[in-house]
Amino acid sequence: MTKTVDYGIDLGTTNSCIARWEGGSVRVFQNNDQMNVTPSAVHILKTGRVIVGRRAYAALLTDPENVSIEFKRWMGQKDRKRFPAAQRELSAEELSAEVLKSLREDVRRQTGADMTTAVITVPAAFGALQCEATARAAELAGLLDAPLLQEPIAAAIGYGARPGSANQRWLVFDLGGGTLDIAVVSTREGRLNVLEHRGNNLLGGKDIDRSIVEHVFFPAIEATYDLWASGPNAARSALLSRLRVKAEEAKIDLSTDTHVVVSLFDLGKDDSGEPIEMEVPLTRAQLEGLVEPLLEKCFILAKEALAGARLAGADLDRILLVGGPTQSPLLRAMLSARLGAPVDFSADPMTVVGRGAAVYASTLERTKTSAMSTAPTSGDCVHLKLAYEPVSAEPQCTVAGRVVDAARDIEIKLESEGGLWTSGWMKLKEGFFEIPVSLKEGDITTFWVYARDGRGQLLETDTPEFRVRHGLVPSAPPLPHTLSFEILNPGGNPTLDPVFSKGAPLPAEKTVKYRATRALVPDKPDSDLAIKLWEGEFLDDPDANEWVGNVLLPHDGVRRPVPEGAEIEVTIRVDASRKTTVEAFVPHLNQHFSGHLYVAQREEQDFSNLSQTVASETQTYRERLEELERTSADESTQTELEDLRRDLDDLDARAPSLSQHHIRES
Repeated sequence: MTKTVDYGIDLGTTNSCIARWEGGSVRVFQNNDQMNVTPSAVHILKTGRVIVGRRAYAALLTDPENVSIEFKRWMGQKDRKRFPAAQRELSAEELSAEVLKSLREDVRRQTGADMTTAVITVPAAFGALQCEATARAAELAGLLDAPLLQEPIAAAIGYGARPGSANQRWLVFDLGGGTLDIAVVSTREGRLNVLEHRGNNLLGGKDIDRSIVEHVFFPAIEATYDLWASGPNAARSALLSRLRVKAEEAKIDLSTDTHVVVSLFDLGKDDSGEPIEMEVPLTRAQLEGLVEPLLEKCFILAKEALAGARLAGADLDRILLVGGPTQSPLLRAMLSARLGAPVDFSADPMTVVGRGAAVYASTLERTKTSAMSTAPTSGDCVHLKLAYEPVSAEPQCTVAGRVVDAARDIEIKLESEGGLWTSGWMKLKEGFFEIPVSLKEGDITTFWVYARDGRGQLLETDTPEFRVRHGLVPSAPPLPHTLSFEILNPGGNPTLDPVFSKGAPLPAEKTVKYRATRALVPDKPDSDLAIKLWEGEFLDDPDANEWVGNVLLPHDGVRRPVPEGAEIEVTIRVDASRKTTVEAFVPHLNQHFSGHLYVAQREEQDFSNLSQTVASETQTYRERLEELERTSADESTQTELEDLRRDLDDLDARAPSLSQHHIRES
């Protein structure tokens, strides 16, 4: 078993994939359906059996109540999807864990190996809570080591893992099923730097599907069938999930065809009980008209990212396309025209993030290993400590090593796989050696490590091989949002004190000093002190940001009172995967308080009661809307009112899913 992570996983809103670097190229593991990507869909049967992937997604047409999709959009929240057939409830991370388990099984089936480590990609716009939830999903899926990598970095590595990629500026345009990530990156001097990023975790290809349903399918159906009833039990609500499946299929077909005919059969009945059976034509021109409003939102974010990097579109060498929706000819043409740079879709936009993650993982050392994976070594084993850069932009890099048991008469030899380069046998100087090694251009070079004693007898080593990748060297990933502690200003109002600003390189660590706002007394429960950490850019209004969590100084955790105004030293650490830990030290007590941050105490409304309120208010607004439709004769106003009515229909359709989510304390 290697000492590197090896596997890369793109855990997507719509589709997921897993890849590994093998034999000089990236291998994408296919699932049972012989597909490179697995739909991020979970279907739970009455028996409790869990189905993941294409068959789960297909069940949206037959058993939508027991299927969950797009759960990446609510990662880090306490919502839970209820599967009524099996009487089960699962959180977004538990659903994501089922997808990860399915990907692990694909690897096991094809290699016989139990894959326990993988780099998992996350949107750059993900907050700390969403990253925490992704890490928990990996743990639930049985992954012992699962470092997180920002998706734009993975995509840039996927595109840049080839010669001729140095000293360029790229815009990574990653439009997935449910999220948008835009990053401006530089490859100056062979280093991959993220200069600026923008994103929207609630914007993606699924919004195009909804638009097709609302503006094409429903009007066509309404011309023949009765769909005028409202509420969660109306035919319109029951049809929504099924029609969105048809919309996605049509959207994909129109990436290559100029027109399609969508068959709407066996989807359900109208409000009069009549089965809906019809065909609806859809042209690429119609689709492009529906896509343009979404693209405008994308272009705004892209221009903001360029402005933040102090660049213009003309300064870009290329725009890297990532995600299924970027296969749209309209999107490609408009993106190039609006930003003034050529688009690059030479890599498969569906798998390039997973491929880039696999390249990154191929030289990333594990931090955790299974006890079962550590093979015993013999007493004659040579224990080596190697030091080298796992990624080099130069054709050579230096490898240094130390033999732990240096008293022995030992020689070391390094050879590249295939015998293209060898160091020859090297005598140690006080147990150390250092040598430049040659690398294959734009590739990963595996080096074998040999040891022998003074008589020429080969010896076993505990480090038989290592890898070095020639290519772009990823710089430290940037922090996507400012992290701040809540403090009281002189007027007694809460405000935020930034600890790490947006864009700070990770990992990061800092210690700051504050004063206790009140006394902490052992026998007074209401004297607990909470150190609040927030994420966001609204420093004057803490509640406008995302609450990351608290570190609590409890009354029953102190030996003696802490007076008001006592000094508190707070140390915060954020690693490259955005795992955040905070430690508080109270000099008055000479006592440490520490905690791994995660929001478990966020006060939220009970969604079962909230859904009833939403349904009631929606009905009131609908009655008022119908009155306005009857009294207004202006054509433009009628069009706007029609759009509002469709939005209310969509809310009605989503009301049952709200009632199936329950907020739970962790």
